[in-house]
Amino acid sequence: MVPTRARVSSLVEWVAAVACIIGLGALGSILLRDLRSVSAVAPVIAHEEAIADPPASIPARSVSVPVLLLADGAELHVGDTAAELSKKLGAQTEVAPAAIDRTASGERVTRFYAVNGQRFAVVLEALAGDGQARVAAIYLPSSR
Repeated sequence: MVPTRARVSSLVEWVAAVACIIGLGALGSILLRDLRSVSAVAPVIAHEEAIADPPASIPARSVSVPVLLLADGAELHVGDTAAELSKKLGAQTEVAPAAIDRTASGERVTRFYAVNGQRFAVVLEALAGDGQARVAAIYLPSSR
């Protein structure tokens, strides 16, 4: 009876050892998968509507930004109304006449500004269904 018990306990030890090896292999596989994959640190904003192509009056290689921080502390955001834009900037900062483009969705107005040596262009378009002109894009000239 003792040899049978020794065989059974030996078999149980081997099964436990195999289970531990399989468990360690599975744990190592999970860790390697997590190390190889990249996860997003910040959420991606996918709800913004982008202008399909920039207006012809925008200089080549200009960069579109969603928010512009000015030196005086003012902030311009895509989606601001034309009234908010004129209140933040004023008419004296406009450096060129506005360019008007006709599109399928209506008129698109491009205005050029210079504030404290910072040059940029703002595209105004009726984005929402309310018919109000809103900032559709803000373009910064390329540094090259």
